[in-house]
Amino acid sequence: MATDVIELQTLDSVLDELDVRAQHRPKESEDDYWVCKRKHPRHPFRAVCTIRFMPSGSGTVVSLQGRTRNLSRSGLGLLVRRVFSPLEPVEVEVSLPERPRMFMGGLVRFCRYAGRGYYEVGVELKAAASEPIFSSNPILAVRALDWLNPEVRSR
Repeated sequence: MATDVIELQTLDSVLDELDVRAQHRPKESEDDYWVCKRKHPRHPFRAVCTIRFMPSGSGTVVSLQGRTRNLSRSGLGLLVRRVFSPLEPVEVEVSLPERPRMFMGGLVRFCRYAGRGYYEVGVELKAAASEPIFSSNPILAVRALDWLNPEVRSR
């Protein structure tokens, strides 16, 4: 349990640092690597989450723990200990106290190193539901959801 508390403290510390960087407005000569380029306003949304994904060439679903950073009308920010590729599909499960579980599915738009072994991942949301989007039956989901099909995504 103590390790979990330390891990959450580290995650929150990295998230705080990202929030400070996002507020900085670069001068013309500075790099705009950390500047928010979202289409819709983002809202702070910090919660422990489970991220599920299908490694390339695999029909199995793998999961890892992470933390949400923010939420907008069309996207979700995450902090995880894994590098994701652009257009890689992910399913995010969030459980909040006294609320039903929430599942969000989408495609990774960016992944960049955030510090202390964590990566910030931006996900373009494609679906949301009270049940898993693709993790319960990945083969059926790939057939039913065109955004999960690698051939359609690469076009």
